Amino acid sequence: MPIVHSDRISGTIYVIADNAETAGDQAIEYLRDKGDDREHNHYGVFDEREAADKELHNQYNSYDPKRDRVYAFSLDIRIADEK
Repeated sequence: MPIVHSDRISGTIYVIADNAETAGDQAIEYLRDKGDDREHNHYGVFDEREAADKELHNQYNSYDPKRDRVYAFSLDIRIADEK
């Protein structure tokens, strides 16, 4: 599900990285980029799992699951008073 900036941000993005810490950093940098022309691939971030898997296998021909994986990054950011 694409993430949209508003009073509430919720959804899941998929990040290609070699570890969870790097995936988190890439996702946060992607979310910080407020430009309308930001490119998912620049951050290794995708809205759909299938797109991330496809890019992982296309871009990294020597794909090694111990090195490069797709991480799911889920968000539910909302105003604290909302349920």
